[in-house]
Amino acid sequence: MSDRGSVTRSFQTVLEGEVGDLVTSGEKKNEQKIYELAEPLELESGERLSGVRVAYRTWGSPSEDALLVCHALTGSADAASWWAGLFGPGRALDPARDFIVCSNVLGSCYGTTGPASLRGADFPAITIRDVVRVQHALVRGLGVRRLKLVLGGSLGGMQVLEWALLFPEMVEAIAPIAVSSRHSAWCIGLSEAQRQALYADPLWQGGRYAPEAPPAAGLAAARAVAMCSYRSRGSFEERFGRRLESPGVFHVERYLRHQGTKLAGRFDAHSYVTLTRAMDSHDVGRGRGGSENALRSVRQPALVVGIDSDVLYPPEEQRELAAGLGGARLRWLRSPHGHDAFLIETEALNRLLVDFRASLDKPRLAGPILLPAQREDDRTVRVVVAGATGRVGSRLCEQLGRLKEGSRLRLVGALNRRRLTWDDAGLDPLAVPAALESGGSNDWESLDALLGSTREPLVFVDCTASPEVAERYPFLLAAGIGVVTPNKLAGSGDFERWRLLRELSLTRGAPWRYETTVGAALPVLGPLADLRRAGDRLVSLTAILSGSLSFVLHRVNEGTPFSSAVAEAHRLGFTEPHPREDLSGQDVARKLLILLRESGFAVERDEVIVEPMISSGEDGEEDPERFLAGLVRFDEAWAGRAAEARARGERLFHVARFDSSEGKGPQVGVASLPAVHPVGRAGAGENVVVIRTDRYSGLPLTLSGPGAGPEITASGVLIDLLGAAEELRGSYVLRDPVFSGI
Repeated sequence: MSDRGSVTRSFQTVLEGEVGDLVTSGEKKNEQKIYELAEPLELESGERLSGVRVAYRTWGSPSEDALLVCHALTGSADAASWWAGLFGPGRALDPARDFIVCSNVLGSCYGTTGPASLRGADFPAITIRDVVRVQHALVRGLGVRRLKLVLGGSLGGMQVLEWALLFPEMVEAIAPIAVSSRHSAWCIGLSEAQRQALYADPLWQGGRYAPEAPPAAGLAAARAVAMCSYRSRGSFEERFGRRLESPGVFHVERYLRHQGTKLAGRFDAHSYVTLTRAMDSHDVGRGRGGSENALRSVRQPALVVGIDSDVLYPPEEQRELAAGLGGARLRWLRSPHGHDAFLIETEALNRLLVDFRASLDKPRLAGPILLPAQREDDRTVRVVVAGATGRVGSRLCEQLGRLKEGSRLRLVGALNRRRLTWDDAGLDPLAVPAALESGGSNDWESLDALLGSTREPLVFVDCTASPEVAERYPFLLAAGIGVVTPNKLAGSGDFERWRLLRELSLTRGAPWRYETTVGAALPVLGPLADLRRAGDRLVSLTAILSGSLSFVLHRVNEGTPFSSAVAEAHRLGFTEPHPREDLSGQDVARKLLILLRESGFAVERDEVIVEPMISSGEDGEEDPERFLAGLVRFDEAWAGRAAEARARGERLFHVARFDSSEGKGPQVGVASLPAVHPVGRAGAGENVVVIRTDRYSGLPLTLSGPGAGPEITASGVLIDLLGAAEELRGSYVLRDPVFSGI
């Protein structure tokens, strides 16, 4: 219960925007100290700085072995504040285990020599290498001879890479986070836009402003520009949308003004310019024969952590960095929060760092790689299937039974409404029905005990439509257990609960995959999420989201009686267990809700307008067969609607619609459409999703394919399961590595 509470508090902190700008204030147990370099510092430019002072903090007992933490652009030496989630017993930064050092960088304004400490004199241009040489002088002055790990994000990640290249004999392992091997033209352009905003302030005065009259407005404007790259477009849409803070002022405007004012009140404008220019100098290949040569020379174990929604240092740059390093693991923070996720998703980041540090405790070998018998990404992932004898669950078990041995999946548990069977050594997927016949009674207490019985990766596959099973997702995800499901109830329930589940998945490193909740095996959610991560925005959507209703209306359009068409769809397994869910439109409403949430819209169920296919009050029959028999009374009305559509050269389709450009909210119902309409060519049982975004504005993105049937849905679940297993195992890059035992 304490775990869930901490996750909820973290979630609320993210919602209220309180993470990321924490600075030392008040009395601290580990007071900031000052170290003065004995010799003048010779900069890369050839200039010399005398009397350089370094502000730093330490945690743990002084030792010749230490961990070095490197901070980001406007951070401070107080890592325990801005990275509090990594500090503590058993965590990545444990003062009881390690001597931890963090210093304020050269050029900053929190105690280390920078423009603010040399008023009346021009502060010289500095580079990341100058920053690292100052840190090197500090740690050697503290008696440190070996750095077991150097870690940091953004500007901190740049320092990490330079540490590995400048002082390889001292550094044992590195963890560059949310950074690339060189500052791209994109990043340099963003930095210059921020500086231009600052220069436009009349108080800037070429950087020679009086301390009592700083260019606060210019610095606030620069920070507002920066915040648009620190988060993602999807994050802004999800958090702010077009909500008004007050008449004429959008909520996002107030947020950016607040962030700007906050930074202007605590940071020096000249330091901001100095450090952004230092970041622009970042290029590990400069003077080293190019980045490929430089990265290839790094021999330390490396953990490269990327953020899938980072628009500042995008995923392709993380892959390039990991591939270029000699022996790198590539890990991902899955987050909608963009670049700042390394300061927000600290629970997930801590897990990655703890696992990496554990791997470093294993024996390391110099020379050619000796591949271990079982790498981390070869670990078997355990699988538990709920609803294992249902229409989708039984097909999934059959498909699992036909998988090749190399899939590294082991079915250990299966359950239905009445029974539970479990075998840690592995169940035969093709013999699940027989095993359940002799299994024990199904109760959550015994299942929970089995789920928590080992530390091996585990995925819980929910092939039911049960609200009780969906209610268990928070507990499963909080325990680090992946969840794969075609069950729509969790994804289409209360929005805050959906967001909490996403947060738990991200912070606990437990995949929650539900692609089949919308399009069976048709991949719809994945492409939408990818577009959103890339900064695109959904404008409108028109879709056939029910394979069963697509089949039914196809038959009705051909002249088949409505009741017969529904009965046939039910017999073929296209409908929900009770066809009422399909005909009411509620099933499609849930799918549309999930689609919109995945696209960044905070939509609640009561905002979706639904036109049911049968009149209200006519769907109370609980027995599916009697319900189907009673549908004959709707045959004449549907035959008439189909005839009217044919007379206009059109056909009936069950569609879901949303159009933000026209201010139209989500709607679900039957429409008469011409054959030239993008969804007008849909065949029986086919799903079609027509997507218009800012980038796909002229010619829309159209996805189509089979949208119903237990075999198809089970195939989609299996695809999600394989993806979740790969995510749990993790993925890393090996190229000319010098260590084994990972």
